[in-house]
Amino acid sequence: MSGSAMAIVGKRETVMPFLATGAKVVYVKAGECAVTVEDLIKDGVKIIFFTEEFIDELSDVLAKYRTETLPCLIPIPSGRGKTKVAIERIRGVIKKAVGADIFLEER
Repeated sequence: MSGSAMAIVGKRETVMPFLATGAKVVYVKAGECAVTVEDLIKDGVKIIFFTEEFIDELSDVLAKYRTETLPCLIPIPSGRGKTKVAIERIRGVIKKAVGADIFLEER
């Protein structure tokens, strides 16, 4: 098992700032993300944040663990692309954990 319970996976320029959090930061390129995430899961990482640009590449992995408590796979907005997808998934995770939608609606 790895020494880290949390990892952040994505392109170098997007995830580099997360080094300051103490989480394991893993840089990946297109085509590498699914294998990297599966390896992190095998190493015992319980919470894996990944940049939303890899959400399509991780669709099989996300489906595989969708009903499991752990690992928790959470997309984070990368500032490009489908930011709404990542925000909605984070919103769903928080709503499930807290039992209420705590996000304010933009009107």
